[in-house]
Amino acid sequence: MTDIVVAQMIGTLGCGYVAGGMMGHSLVTIPILGIAARHPSATGTRQTPGTPIAHLSHQWEETYDRGLYIYPTTAIASSLASCYLAWALRDAPGPTAVNCSWSSIYITAALTTAGLVPWTLLVMWPTNQKLKAHAARDDAAVAEGTKGMVVSEQEKAKRAREDEEVPALVQKWGELNFYRSLFSVAGAVIGFFGVVWMK
Repeated sequence: MTDIVVAQMIGTLGCGYVAGGMMGHSLVTIPILGIAARHPSATGTRQTPGTPIAHLSHQWEETYDRGLYIYPTTAIASSLASCYLAWALRDAPGPTAVNCSWSSIYITAALTTAGLVPWTLLVMWPTNQKLKAHAARDDAAVAEGTKGMVVSEQEKAKRAREDEEVPALVQKWGELNFYRSLFSVAGAVIGFFGVVWMK
């Protein structure tokens, strides 16, 4: 029975950790990155971040990369724990509170938690790629040295358009990331009720 308890802890707490971390990025980190400089603005003008746009995309990339090393791995571990529970409890009678088997409860938890992967690939991918491209846009030039580099007017206009898109892309990413965290919230809720029903 200890293996069941450990798997429940990994599944439920892992989902809660992923959900909390992702929501923290969306509700705290991303809005802070977009804060305008502290100065009075003219009425009707749009606030721009208080950091250069290139740095904003670098800050986003660092936030993204740190989450990339932590959250998918934890979500996979949580999903695997739920799959183990579905297998280990396949012959056990389901909870009386709901009319379904333990296997179906924990398979639902596993699939719900893993749902953040297709969400990332299908919904967030275009935004991710645009922001990554902007963050890496000047890497080669900086490595080679920008002294004496001549930029055409057409290139300057293109870069200005790209720069103008970045704050909105970062904000959009924060919103999509918040929605992505709800997959883990659902997995944690299912896991929590699984623990409660088993008592």
